[in-house]
Amino acid sequence: MQTFSVRILAEGEGPTPVQMLQALPRQASPILLDSSDGSGWTFLGWNPDKKCRGRLTPGVIENAKGPSGRWPISSVDPGAVLEDAWKEEVWCLDDPSLPLGPAWMGWLSFESGHAWEPFPWISESISTFPDWDFSRYRAGILFDPEGRFKLLWAEGKEDGSHDRRGWESDFQRLLVASDAQVEQPETLVSVVGQASFERRVETLREWIARGDLFQANLSHRMLASPPFDSRALYSGVRATQPTSMSAYWEDAEGKALLSWSPELFLSVDGNLLETRPIKGTASRGSREEEDSVRASGLEASPKEVSELSMIVDMARHDLGRLAPPGGVNVLSTGELEAFPTLFHRTARIQAQWNADDGISSLLRATFPPASITGAPKVRALQAIAELEKVARGPYCGTLGWWRPGLPQGAFSVLIRTAEVCSKQLALSVGAGIVWDSDPTQEWEETLLKARFLGQCTEAPTKALCS
Repeated sequence: MQTFSVRILAEGEGPTPVQMLQALPRQASPILLDSSDGSGWTFLGWNPDKKCRGRLTPGVIENAKGPSGRWPISSVDPGAVLEDAWKEEVWCLDDPSLPLGPAWMGWLSFESGHAWEPFPWISESISTFPDWDFSRYRAGILFDPEGRFKLLWAEGKEDGSHDRRGWESDFQRLLVASDAQVEQPETLVSVVGQASFERRVETLREWIARGDLFQANLSHRMLASPPFDSRALYSGVRATQPTSMSAYWEDAEGKALLSWSPELFLSVDGNLLETRPIKGTASRGSREEEDSVRASGLEASPKEVSELSMIVDMARHDLGRLAPPGGVNVLSTGELEAFPTLFHRTARIQAQWNADDGISSLLRATFPPASITGAPKVRALQAIAELEKVARGPYCGTLGWWRPGLPQGAFSVLIRTAEVCSKQLALSVGAGIVWDSDPTQEWEETLLKARFLGQCTEAPTKALCS
């Protein structure tokens, strides 16, 4: 058994998280878990000492019937692979009040759901990201909401003082980081266009009308030229689109995920789980009176309220797979949240679970997240694959951290998330489709969700990642 004790090596005030992020050397594989709206704590980690990443492949079908017979479950369970990577580790904090710090951090793609649910495998993808990528970050800087920082180090029993010299040297350089550069995004180009998207909405409505399903999240992909510096682009958008679960992730090859997600998929604190699904969207008004009218309209809309109600039921069902009888508690069926460009409605559900079951059982019960699939989940997954025809990749997956032992962790839903590679930036946006959805309004809702990153057009493009 390997024990890591998270210790505070230094405290103080200095540059901001994004200033320090930009000062890190290339190939440092940084991750920034960023409460950019100031509501919580922010952690910057770099130079992980252990990695776990991979891809899923279909398993062998043996006398299976139904959906599992048509679409085999993956031969690889990324949750089990992760559990194996950290199975001999126990982490503890010298200061248990710290809400965040060194841990395993990374993300799972939407297609990681093949490990637990049967739905069509899609070979076509314009993303070259793996299906999951987690790393062990034993050192980093924790920022409180007021901007003060703590340098943290997860010390192992076998470590000597030389093991952390590199981290401390990097830290001294970060203390003199200069003003962060900012970059603005290019125009976003829809790959499928309005007409095609609206036809897909109509098809979904037909399937819903005949009773195949009740709701499905339908998305489309938008492309733009790659930024000159993805860290600078993240910094620029962060200033105008703050959220509680923003994140920046970069690998050693320069691929990056830039996420301004407002949605909590799961938080884990020992035996307590929590999820906060989002459904329901309205644009902000240009004046206070108009803002109030639009917020009230969202709260009163039968369509928007029913969409979130279905997702709450799904989340209760998913958590109920893990909880003892009576162990699921709906704290809120929907509350209004305001963001710079739009309003959302957010619910809140908690559950008790046996933390010894591990992350594989947790993901098997809950992934992919209910809010970005539909109801019922398996049929919605099938409908999404049949209509979108392109793998989603990291979009609608999850990003976060996990600390073995107690355990503790938190994961966002990867919406409002851009993928950056050497040739392009890609942003996917979606909408929840129900029987009374209006195709044009759903299209406009997706554009509203994209506008935080740039202007939107429909011109075709053939740019692909390499």
